[in-house]
Amino acid sequence: MLRPLTPLTCVAAIIASVIPASASAAPQPFPVSLSVTGVSSTDVNEVTVVATSVTDARCALDVRGETFAKSFAAKLAGPGGAVTWRWPAPGARTDVQWRFTATCRLGSLWSARWTEAELGFPTRGGALPPWPSVAASTVGASCNVQGVCFAGDPFAAGECSWYVAGRRGDLLSLVHGDAGDWLEQVRGRVPEGWRPAVGAVAVWLPGHDGAGEDGHVAYVAAVSGGRILVDDSNWRLTPTGPGLQIHEHWVSVVAPSGYIYGGPAGTGPRV
Repeated sequence: MLRPLTPLTCVAAIIASVIPASASAAPQPFPVSLSVTGVSSTDVNEVTVVATSVTDARCALDVRGETFAKSFAAKLAGPGGAVTWRWPAPGARTDVQWRFTATCRLGSLWSARWTEAELGFPTRGGALPPWPSVAASTVGASCNVQGVCFAGDPFAAGECSWYVAGRRGDLLSLVHGDAGDWLEQVRGRVPEGWRPAVGAVAVWLPGHDGAGEDGHVAYVAAVSGGRILVDDSNWRLTPTGPGLQIHEHWVSVVAPSGYIYGGPAGTGPRV
């Protein structure tokens, strides 16, 4: 990095693989677990699914989305019982649930496991530029693993605070340290409140609704009924992939602890 970096400022509390939303109600003759990982870059979004069963089982995968369906032929599980599928997923929508179903067979016996998840892939012009950003060669630029760069951003690249400070440069002189402290830091200096507005900063206090001990911040990209579309980084609820990546995903309007207005959000939501 070209400048000293602050300590890590936000880590989501949930960092494990997707927890299966359901399984067969009947007893399974042998276990099947399922994990889904979404890795995003500026060029490609890639999905990796791993089914873990028993050695020599043959496992097939079925994937369904609102505008996407794909079936993968059965593969033989090796030692440890793991079978892996990996494929690029261009144009994957972020506002719908995908269902992943793995069916494993061992002789005449079979077991299945399924899970649903929003993949959280960012889109260009959404959570990724062309909104104002800078080239990696810019003096003082800090860049994440996806090639998104901001200049003059004092937070560690890839952290939620780094991303939101880059999108809301008007707050740079007002906020510092942990993301969960931002609401208190701007109080009386920038409008803030409980209702969302496009361009606002959504703030999660430490431990609130899945946030880690340092809290979390996100940029509000859209408001639709009782949900908001947020652009953020290092939030590992969706996708269940590596941290320090930019995501965009839907959450409830009441999920954040509060909102910071100002900048593109103005004085806040209009009545």
